[in-house]
Amino acid sequence: MVRRPRATRLPSAPAAMADAAQLLAGSQPRYATVAMALAAEILDGRRPVGTLLPTEQELCRTFGVSRSTVRQALRRLGELGLVAGAQGVGTRVIADQPRGRYVLAVRSVTDVMGYAARVHLDIRSRERIVADAALAALIGCLPGSRWVHVAGLRRPADGGAAPISICDLYIAEDFADIADSPELATVPAYRLIARRRGIPVEAVEQDIGAIALDAAQAETLGVAPGSPGLSIRRQFFAAAGRLVEATTNIHAAADQFVYTLRLGAPDES
Repeated sequence: MVRRPRATRLPSAPAAMADAAQLLAGSQPRYATVAMALAAEILDGRRPVGTLLPTEQELCRTFGVSRSTVRQALRRLGELGLVAGAQGVGTRVIADQPRGRYVLAVRSVTDVMGYAARVHLDIRSRERIVADAALAALIGCLPGSRWVHVAGLRRPADGGAAPISICDLYIAEDFADIADSPELATVPAYRLIARRRGIPVEAVEQDIGAIALDAAQAETLGVAPGSPGLSIRRQFFAAAGRLVEATTNIHAAADQFVYTLRLGAPDES
């Protein structure tokens, strides 16, 4: 679960660097060294917002590390909110300050996505879209990137009447065939991408926030307007921080939906 601190001003460059160092402190040494070096260049302005980082191959030569090490470093920079990857474009600097927020890490996609009972997606519409600034902020993609928007309702597979959530999927246009697949009603998009294209999800980031349901949301979920609800955003990343899918789910309050997460013992390392 995510808690957003009440920051009133951006940190100075030295403070931002300290924040980045703290957030990267738990990394494995080799990719942490690469990530910190690149983060330092971004935070002190040597790599301005909007510019592309060197290619993975170039970074491998520069730092004398393997491609997998570079990809882990780029993923860590993505977790800090400093860079974002786009297929066919490269990794672009999107911010010069690390994100100030707390993220609860889980061990697998199943930990994030698991429902106690089987569900299916009742798909209402599909459309090709180009991300504007609002969508880019919502799902964490680059403005101008192309997506397939799939809108629908998640319902119990046993035919229960009330929807579990209002669901919007944003699937990268490279996987448009998966967005159009009938299997999407019962199989998550990220799983179809791994199964059909051999591109597994390496990281999932989830944000959960409390909201008051508006009239349309409340009517769809069968509750009174203004009732409390949960807004859940999930981002699914492949190698090198590539965003392949993002979803938003709007749930009604606890009598309709409870989010439970079971965690094992913490790592000692």
